[in-house]
Amino acid sequence: MKTGIIVLGLDSRSPGTRRTAEGCAEYLRSKGRKNVEVAFLRGEPYAEDVMRAMHSDGVDTFSILPLSVSEGKNTVWLMPASVLLPDNFGSWTMIDGKDVATRFATALGPDQRMLDALVEELGPPSDGKGALLVSRGSPHSTTKKTAMFYVEGLREAGWKAEWCADKHGIGLEDAVESLKAQGVGKLKVVPLYVAFDGPSSERVRDALKTTGMKADCLRPVSELPVFKEILDSKVPEGWRRSGNQVQDIIDNYSLHSLPRLEALRDPEVGDGVVVRAEHLYLSAGRADDRGLL
Repeated sequence: MKTGIIVLGLDSRSPGTRRTAEGCAEYLRSKGRKNVEVAFLRGEPYAEDVMRAMHSDGVDTFSILPLSVSEGKNTVWLMPASVLLPDNFGSWTMIDGKDVATRFATALGPDQRMLDALVEELGPPSDGKGALLVSRGSPHSTTKKTAMFYVEGLREAGWKAEWCADKHGIGLEDAVESLKAQGVGKLKVVPLYVAFDGPSSERVRDALKTTGMKADCLRPVSELPVFKEILDSKVPEGWRRSGNQVQDIIDNYSLHSLPRLEALRDPEVGDGVVVRAEHLYLSAGRADDRGLL
């Protein structure tokens, strides 16, 4: 079995997204990750093309790392579809008539490591200053939940903080008015974006100009060093140390802790591992995600 990693960005036409994707891939390689490639949902190189090329070179087990701050339509449906999966829970697909194992990672989401980095990035709170977290927004509730995790964490650190979204969320004007009511006269803007250079970010910048407040835009969260560290932590354990992924999975999970649960080599998928609990079949990685291991 040969493992590979795809760093999956949204759109290659965004200079910030391309820079972030290439920077993350280089970081992963520097940490000893093998067969790391960059791909995109839109633009070049397209994700499916990259996946097929890697498969032609012998890769049959993929870790796909989506560059996204929170879960939404892109990470649940569109990005997985670009790597031949029905959704982000898909654990295998077929290429040229052969089974291929996949592990589609989660978005950044609420992460204490990122919160700590944002507290450090903002510096100590001071009178008259407030933190405005901005995001693209989504109809999915996960966008607001992710943003509010960071807002509440910054408040606990002493900051007056609010969140707004370009779409599908609290408007920028309302968020700014709330901060003004708390005595804020200067904003530190925290972009919860992978790249703060597209149409959404331009709308945010234009809206900030109408507030009458001085606003200092910080770098997007993807440019903080911890973003790469978090991405690296989403690669399945053991991929760097050993070529025997089957044994790594068996060693890493306490398979005997649940009754009638066994790991077995499935002759239909060669060295792939499935987990059987009565009549339930899941990949070992996804079983762990769902709290079954």
